Order: sequence, then C-alpha cells, then structure tokens
Amino acid sequence: MPMRVGFSEFRRQMLERDLEGIEEMLPILGVEKVILAGDMAAGDYSPDTRIELIIVHDTEYSFGRRADFFSYHLPSSVDIDTLVYTPAEFDDAVENLPALGKAVREGREIYHA
Repeated sequence: MPMRVGFSEFRRQMLERDLEGIEEMLPILGVEKVILAGDMAAGDYSPDTRIELIIVHDTEYSFGRRADFFSYHLPSSVDIDTLVYTPAEFDDAVENLPALGKAVREGREIYHA
C-alpha cells in the first residue's frame, strides 16, 4: 500500500520544484545574484512557507516597482516574495540593514552571474 506524504513534505516538494523553474529563468532575466532566504533556506516547511528571494539586478525601476517585474517573469504556483536591489544598493543595504544582513548570511545563494 502506498504511503501518504505529509503536507510539510508535499509543500517542500512543491516549493523545490518551483524553485528549479525559477533558477532556470534567472540567467535570461539578467540578474547578477540571487539569495534564497527565509524559512525555505532554513529547511523549515509549513503551509505558509513561501519562496523568498533577495535579488541583485541592475535596473532603473524604483524600489517599489522592481518586485513587479520578477512577479510577472518568474514561474511559480506559490507566492514569491522578492527584495530587489541594484548592485550599488546591495552592499550598502547589507551593511546598514540588520535584517537584510542576517537574511543574506543565513540564506543560500542560488545564482551568481
């Protein structure tokens, strides 16, 4: 008799599958670096776990509009949270925003051009 997979394991599989699709798109979108952050990077899966990405991308969009670009272009069946910084902003933000610095240190780099 087949064994039922628990919901946390099902969620993990779904998130990992979506993340693979996202990783395939990153070179096409011209990003410089992407860090997976949050619960997924920590291996902590629950019904609320989402894909959280810190993206370094040279863009002229205002900070508030940058996530829209990636929401539209990244394939996923689950919610994706993105923080998008230009290369110049990123180094300064990691240094001066403690929560971002912690997310970068504890996260997992999934792409680097």
